[in-house]
Amino acid sequence: MGVPDRIASIDKPGIFSATAREAGASLVRNLSIPAPFPDPVLEAQFLEDHSRRFCAFRRASALLALTIWTCFLWWDFSFARHNKTLNIALSDILTLRFLGIALLIGVGVLVLRPSFRTHATAHRVILTGIYGLLFLLMLMVSITPSPYNYTQYFIGLYLALFFQFSFFYLKSRAALTVGVVTFVTVILLQITIRILNPEDFFAGLFYMFNVIIIGHGVCVHAERVSRERYSAERALASLNDELLTANVELERKNRQLQVSKKDQETKTNALLALKEQQMLAAETASKEKSNFLAAATHDLRQPMHALNLFLQAAAEAIRNGDFAEAERLIDECGRSSVILARLLNAVLDLSRLESGRVIPRYHVFDLKMIIEEAAEQLRPFAASRGVDLRLRLPKECLVCVRSDAHWLGRAVANLVSNAIKYANTGKTMKPTVIVGVVRSATRARIDVVDNGIGISADYWEAIFQPFFQVGNPEQDRDKGLGLGLSIVNAVISMLDEHRLELKSAEGLGSRFSVEMPLCGASPDKPSPRAQPKADASEAARLDGLYVLLVEDDGLVRASTEALLAQWGVLFDSAATFHEYEEILGSVERFPDLIITDYRLRDFKTAREVAMLGASRLGKPCPCLVVTGEPSATIVPLSCDHDVLSKPVSPADLRREILSLVSGKCPDEALQQG
Repeated sequence: MGVPDRIASIDKPGIFSATAREAGASLVRNLSIPAPFPDPVLEAQFLEDHSRRFCAFRRASALLALTIWTCFLWWDFSFARHNKTLNIALSDILTLRFLGIALLIGVGVLVLRPSFRTHATAHRVILTGIYGLLFLLMLMVSITPSPYNYTQYFIGLYLALFFQFSFFYLKSRAALTVGVVTFVTVILLQITIRILNPEDFFAGLFYMFNVIIIGHGVCVHAERVSRERYSAERALASLNDELLTANVELERKNRQLQVSKKDQETKTNALLALKEQQMLAAETASKEKSNFLAAATHDLRQPMHALNLFLQAAAEAIRNGDFAEAERLIDECGRSSVILARLLNAVLDLSRLESGRVIPRYHVFDLKMIIEEAAEQLRPFAASRGVDLRLRLPKECLVCVRSDAHWLGRAVANLVSNAIKYANTGKTMKPTVIVGVVRSATRARIDVVDNGIGISADYWEAIFQPFFQVGNPEQDRDKGLGLGLSIVNAVISMLDEHRLELKSAEGLGSRFSVEMPLCGASPDKPSPRAQPKADASEAARLDGLYVLLVEDDGLVRASTEALLAQWGVLFDSAATFHEYEEILGSVERFPDLIITDYRLRDFKTAREVAMLGASRLGKPCPCLVVTGEPSATIVPLSCDHDVLSKPVSPADLRREILSLVSGKCPDEALQQG
């Protein structure tokens, strides 16, 4: 039991000292004037809020002060009238009392005005009233005989200080200033005119000091509570604002979430609808592709079947010694081969166009050029059908457009050829096809007009489908392949800002129009290599040419060798890239041309063939690429070259050989001719 007592005795001084320090700190805090807010604007807002908050209480306190002061008038009159000592100063006392009533009535009027709610006005009015009453009370103390000046009127100073410390909620600094001024004034009056007896003076000064200290503490506490309350209310208002803002933001996000949810549902439904459309489109495309392949297979089998029969019949005629019939049958084989090549090329072109593998090569050129070329090619065909082919072109000005001259030329040639095929030769007037160019301010239009059988409106969409031909149910190849308008439609759809239009009336003819934007007045420079004419003198220049042939397909290589031999062309052929290297190592003459497939064995291409030739021969050699690859996928070679797509007719092959050889060097071409 001794140990806990000793521990308790040791801890008690520490507890007392901590409590004393805490009490001292609290006393200092309660007597320290609260610091204003650091922000002057915030301090001004607090003072205005403080004045508005206690405005009603201050008004009531002012009226209470008037009532108490007036009640003391009755006390003065009743007490002093029966006291001979006070009766001498009664008139002066009553005068001061009435002055105080007048002062408080004036203050009462001021406190009832709306401007009393402001801080500056309220402090000015309240301090005026307090200082005025304190002044009147000190005058009463001065004129009243002792000891009544202390017992009757000096205590009024305590009451006035009590009012200003507790009822008017003044700033503690201003209230303390009033108390200090009153305390110092009493001391000065005592020193100068001895307003009180010494015993009463010290007692009164002691009580006044305590009233000032206690009143200051009350005033400090009230001001601190007001400041803390104002800070708490501002914090609460800020939190309320933040909460309101958060609620508004939450509502906004909720609305956005609802909108996003609806958008998501809309997008989901759209995706589902798009997926269904894509599935239907894929099924439709698959059916169309299947129908296209079926029709293409059927049409390809016909000339192939005829070719096989013609070859077999020619072989039988040769065995029977009927060489005239064999020659005729071989000519029919050539005709079947041409039809087969044309059909296969048309099918491949249409497939490439529709698959998007063809990239247009745009340049600026004169539109009349491709029309004249198409007309030049088709005039013999038109003459054979008895059709008058006419051109209506601007003579003195260029019609420059930006397009792909090759594909646009193909489309125009197909339209003209189609118009010639369907010319109505049964009419009394001569069948005529007119090809013209019409210009506007910004666009140009090619019109292909015929006076043929016309097209019923029921077939305007169907005629652009592959293998569809009006009036040719028996699929007569002499009337065309049924792919011309399909290729035209695919070409015009591929070219930017080009448009195809059809106007036709059954029995009155048709007009196909291709419209495109005009371009600058200066066409691009044409290729320096001119196309040679396919007459007998030009064809004779093939004799004696030296060609290197690189082809890995044995059948194609053998047929090409046979054709070159018949044309009198000297050649060396290679089945592989390695054989081509060996030929270059032993070649005795610089070749006039290299003919090669694009894709060879061992991952070699025509690019390696051209590069190796330039390296071994000392300079680039013209190169003709004969391939089944799409032209758009062929990497440009580092030499003068052309690309032909298999199958190639002998006439086209001969024409391209002459073109490349004549473009090599005019002097050399002339010497070799």
